[in-house]
Amino acid sequence: MIEGILECWRTHDEINLYLLRHIPDEGFDAVTLLKNGQPSKGRNVARIFCHLHEVRRSHIGRDFLKGVPAFADEYVPTRAELLQAFEAAGKGIEQRLCRTVQENARFKERSGLALLGYLISHEAHHRGQIVLALKQSAIRMPELMKFGIWMHWSKPQPGILEEPTAPVRRAE
Repeated sequence: MIEGILECWRTHDEINLYLLRHIPDEGFDAVTLLKNGQPSKGRNVARIFCHLHEVRRSHIGRDFLKGVPAFADEYVPTRAELLQAFEAAGKGIEQRLCRTVQENARFKERSGLALLGYLISHEAHHRGQIVLALKQSAIRMPELMKFGIWMHWSKPQPGILEEPTAPVRRAE
């Protein structure tokens, strides 16, 4: 059972890392637009990724926090810092999930595996927010982003784990 749970978490994590690796530098400043076309005052893409990391960090548990960085409230981490943070936190969540299964632990008032559902749901919500902000800001993303992030769930997509080969540019 634990291998299936970890495969589910790793697949989800690979999609986030793919997105994080392939956003062009200017995309980290993108925000969603309001109905009137004005930029929202909410988090930009970099701050959304930072938020995701901090939520992961808050659920890892003390035993698995070693090597998982924390970011100050208003700090905007670089892509490299976010990648390192996501990779470390992803491993910490794996350890937490293993212990949850081994000890039949609870998450608040639910089954311990509700943590997996919570994290995936939360991150998928914000991943949609990120993709919308990029689209509204005319930031061009790789073709694989259109359907690859969904197809990767049923069949590993070639290229999803690879580093970008060329910078992605703003749409003309």
